[in-house]
Amino acid sequence: MRFAILIISFIFLSQPSYAKWGKGELKLGKNTMETVIMYMYGAGNKKYSGNAKRKNNPTAMAISQNGKYSYYMYCPVEYHDGCTATNAYKLIQSCEKYSNGSPCFMFAKKRRIVWKNGGPKTTIKKKDLKSPYKVAKMIQDAGFYDGDITKLSGIDVNSGQVDDTIKITGEDKTNTSTSKSNDSTDIVKELETLSNLYKSGTLTKTEFEKAKKKLLKN
Repeated sequence: MRFAILIISFIFLSQPSYAKWGKGELKLGKNTMETVIMYMYGAGNKKYSGNAKRKNNPTAMAISQNGKYSYYMYCPVEYHDGCTATNAYKLIQSCEKYSNGSPCFMFAKKRRIVWKNGGPKTTIKKKDLKSPYKVAKMIQDAGFYDGDITKLSGIDVNSGQVDDTIKITGEDKTNTSTSKSNDSTDIVKELETLSNLYKSGTLTKTEFEKAKKKLLKN
């Protein structure tokens, strides 16, 4: 009996980071932060699943201690009978397979962050998903991200996928860039008009320089 107990203990202790919740300081890299947000939305990864839709329930996520690598599992909503319990050991093993030696630990169960870093307990609720910016701010306020959240990729709230046409605040990037482009075009046209007026003698050199300076200042 004693021999059997020793064997079982050895097997248990030899499994790295076995089902352990993360503890201590954790700072997420930008890419990992964006992945965490996608996980909270239940989005798949377009790179591996084509036109992924937000049709999943987050079940568990592991993150490496250096904040650069992650691995997560979902339960598709079409599984009406529910999914089997998450194999935490397998999840952590999968994370450590790509972490370049950095140990991985449990970061979240469903939408509840379980990594203990001394910050406030954080759970992302369904109502919070209306605003990707709010989701990012909650994770940042919990002490897991030091970067500028306004620089994070935009998120389509319907699919949970990264959307490069919008900012994480929901602002339309396309309209902003178009507006700047239009402003630049207008300035060029007005400068050409001023130049033609000066060349034709309608404006004196002093008047031309004054008008040009005012235009460029605006």
